[in-house]
Amino acid sequence: MTKRILIIIIALVSTITADAQKLTKEQLLQDYDYFFSQLEQIHPDPYIAFGGKEAFYQAVRNLRDNLAKRDSLTLDEMKFEGNILLSTLHDGHTNMGWAEIPETMPDAFLPLRFRVIPDGIIVHGALPEYKSLIGAYVREVSGLPLDSVLTRIDHISTTENRFGQYKMASGFIRYNNTVKLLFPDFDGKQISMKLRLGTGRDTLVNLPFYQNGPLWEPFIHAPEDSRFPKGNFEYRFIDDQKQTMVIRINQVISADIPDKSLMADDDTTETKAPRVIVADVFAKMLREMKAAESPRLIIDLRGNGGGWTSIMYAAFYELFGQRFFDTDMSFHYATKLSEMYLKKNGITLEQFNERRGANLSLGDFSVERKIESFDEFRCADMGMLKALNGQPIYTPKDIYVVTDEHTFSAAFHTAYMMWRMGVRVVGVPSSQAPNTFMEVTPVNLPNSGLECSVSNSLQRCFPDDDLKAKVFTPDIQLTYDDYRKYNFSKDAELLFLIDMNM
Repeated sequence: MTKRILIIIIALVSTITADAQKLTKEQLLQDYDYFFSQLEQIHPDPYIAFGGKEAFYQAVRNLRDNLAKRDSLTLDEMKFEGNILLSTLHDGHTNMGWAEIPETMPDAFLPLRFRVIPDGIIVHGALPEYKSLIGAYVREVSGLPLDSVLTRIDHISTTENRFGQYKMASGFIRYNNTVKLLFPDFDGKQISMKLRLGTGRDTLVNLPFYQNGPLWEPFIHAPEDSRFPKGNFEYRFIDDQKQTMVIRINQVISADIPDKSLMADDDTTETKAPRVIVADVFAKMLREMKAAESPRLIIDLRGNGGGWTSIMYAAFYELFGQRFFDTDMSFHYATKLSEMYLKKNGITLEQFNERRGANLSLGDFSVERKIESFDEFRCADMGMLKALNGQPIYTPKDIYVVTDEHTFSAAFHTAYMMWRMGVRVVGVPSSQAPNTFMEVTPVNLPNSGLECSVSNSLQRCFPDDDLKAKVFTPDIQLTYDDYRKYNFSKDAELLFLIDMNM
């Protein structure tokens, strides 16, 4: 496994020119000051997580003073330290660029891979000599209970809930340089782990770290089921009787948003495939289901980091018709107006007010209107939608949405809105909190050119005292015994749904 692939798990790497890394300390500190001045203007509330405005200012000043006192300063160092400070916000959409983990030793990895399930982290792959550990729970790392490891991760990385911590931990504990961040006394050679085996017995193992190379070729992966689609917006019946349709959505990105710059920086075949118009894909799929009188639709959102929420409105309308407009989503979404937000949308404040029939000033909040017309849609084939006259193309009897900890942002919105429409959600909770900061406004730093991200909206899906305000718990969660039944398959949730409906 290459370092780049692991860092995508930990944090996406920004492309920064070599010249940017040669900036003087004074230039980098100017960038630092610019970022936090813009953060105040754009972010709905950067203060509350720090304990108030003065505490926020003090934290920003303290880090700046620390950086200024260093003999030298690099862009990567500033990004890394800045993001540790920003982790206090617990805001997955705000960052000072995505920084690489500092390298204190040559890259090396554990001979294990991990996955998140509803009640913890389990071993999900291994080199042959460790295959007996597949399916084992992680209980301790280097003598520290997993809960304590999660707390350490939460202090150096941005997470919004426990499943965000699980997600980060499943990558952090595999890579020697992140283990060093968590355990300063780590020698870089091996680490102890207490694992609970499927028998219920705990075992303590000392695991070596290996560098990249031919060693990884015999890696034993958890099985996948070839019946299930893997490409973005790919769908198929997975049984000869055409009773169950499965559609995979890896990104909420489509030709409905023609700007190719919105494509993720990913070299997988899924993202290289031609993008589609969502309305056309769902119309074709639903007509095939209607012709076969197929009763079940499974929408697979696992691993989906988001995109544009309004792209999916066409699919909702084709599935539910006018009922989509009529359903109360219990969704409060307030956007703070700033110069950067207006610039992002290519609109002036006067034009914004005219379109909204409002009289807002910079710093005011625009509350999202209820989705009640096609004006809210992003769709390249609106004619087909309007021709439906409020009637769904086809509404299957049973619809399921499958999520995991990576289901984030627009993908989370898709799962949440489907749930409000009465669809059952299955799988692992999202690492996104339903009550959180949302939507990115980019901030380009003047000297380095680094593109940073700042949330511009505040989202509330549930009352603050509701347990779902932090963790959107699926209606159906598999137990450990369920995962074991399916040999810890990557597609265990889909296999479970098929068996449940047989």
